[in-house]
Amino acid sequence: MIQRSMFRIVFLFLCSGLTQEATADPISQFELTPFVGYRVGGSIEDETTGKSIDLNNNGSYGLIFNIRQKANTQYEFGWSHQDTSVDQSDLNGNPAKLKLAIDIFQIGGTYLWDGDLARPFLVATIGAANYRPRSGDGNSDTFFAFIIGGGWKLWPTRRFGLRLEGRYYGTLLDSNTNIFCSSAPNNSGCLIQTRGKLLSQWEISAGAALRF
Repeated sequence: MIQRSMFRIVFLFLCSGLTQEATADPISQFELTPFVGYRVGGSIEDETTGKSIDLNNNGSYGLIFNIRQKANTQYEFGWSHQDTSVDQSDLNGNPAKLKLAIDIFQIGGTYLWDGDLARPFLVATIGAANYRPRSGDGNSDTFFAFIIGGGWKLWPTRRFGLRLEGRYYGTLLDSNTNIFCSSAPNNSGCLIQTRGKLLSQWEISAGAALRF
């Protein structure tokens, strides 16, 4: 009789614990955020002419993946893409809009302040930026790049939210990098030869965040 009573007490205790675990709100370890934005700024200095050539402002998009480290910190991995262009004369001296694709790959961390519906955050990452001309037949170049940003993560539900952010993109260009080259027999050469400098861009973006 005593053994049966003890068994019932243990059984009820275990069931109660399992029920509490099942109904508890688990801490999400991962976040995935596709985003769209608008990026401005950025200039390339031509070493041959000494002129500053500005990148045209344009839209951007990408993907951010976060892994929870502690209650207020996350690891962050990101990729962003921008199709832009520069207004420059071609090898024949005619005005032209030369297209350029920029892909930026980053790894770093995010710090979040406490909050339920809205959580302010700061982010800092380092990585690489790949510049790929889409005009001419020049090769792509990859440079060291970093990002500093901040914004808000809004969570109207436990799983789905919104990430609003402003970012600074810094790319360290190497000297003697040729962009927009042509190897045609009668018209060969490169339109821009960069001088080593920091290329700065700014971006505002919004993304739909998924916790899992």
